[in-house]
Amino acid sequence: MKLFKRILLLLLLVITLTAIYNYPKLNIVSGYAAKNAASSHFIAKHSFSDIAENDNNMPLIKLADVNSNNEQVAASVYGLMERKTICRDGLGCTLVNEDYDMNTKMPVPDRIKPADSLPFPYGNKGRKDSIFDNVNYEKMKGAVQQAFANNDTVKTRTLMVVYKDHIIAEHYIDGFNEETPVLGWSMTKSVLATLYGILEYQGKLN
Repeated sequence: MKLFKRILLLLLLVITLTAIYNYPKLNIVSGYAAKNAASSHFIAKHSFSDIAENDNNMPLIKLADVNSNNEQVAASVYGLMERKTICRDGLGCTLVNEDYDMNTKMPVPDRIKPADSLPFPYGNKGRKDSIFDNVNYEKMKGAVQQAFANNDTVKTRTLMVVYKDHIIAEHYIDGFNEETPVLGWSMTKSVLATLYGILEYQGKLN
C-alpha cells in the first residue's frame, strides 16, 4: 500500500511539474489559433470548419477551442489562457490583451490603389509567356507535386516559381487561387521593413 501511495504521489508530482512547465506555452497556442482563425476566416473567407480541419490542425494548435463573435475570435486550451483577436476594416486582424478598449477608434489608412495595367511582377495584368532552354520543366513539375505530397502534415497551400521575372509554375490546393489572401508572417515583416527603409531614405519618414 505504501508503494502504491509513493507511485501515486510521484505521478501527481510529474503531472504538476509538467503542467507548470507547459502552462506558459498555452499563451502562444491560444494566440496563434485565434489570430490564424480570424485572418483565415474574415480576410481569406475560409469557413471555421475548414480552418479547424486544415489551418489549425497541427500539433498543440489543434488543442485550442476557437469561438467567433461578430468580427472577434477567441481561443483557449481547455478554457485556459484565452486569447482574443479583433478584425477591423482596413486594418486586418490583431491579437489584443485584456487592457484593450473595444470602443477605441483607430484611424483607417487612406490607401492609394494605382491603376493595374502592367504584367507580373509590376502588376497583376496577366503574365509574360516565355520558355527557358535552361529550365527542366519536367523536373520542376515533379518538385511542385512533391511540395504538395503528404499534405496532411506538410500543409502547403500555394506555390509559385518565379525565374527572371517570369512565373514559370504555380499550384494551389482546393479553396485557394491566385486571388486568395494568405498570411505572410516573416515575409510580410521583411517586406514592410524594406518599405519603411525606402520611405526613410526618401525623407518621408523620420
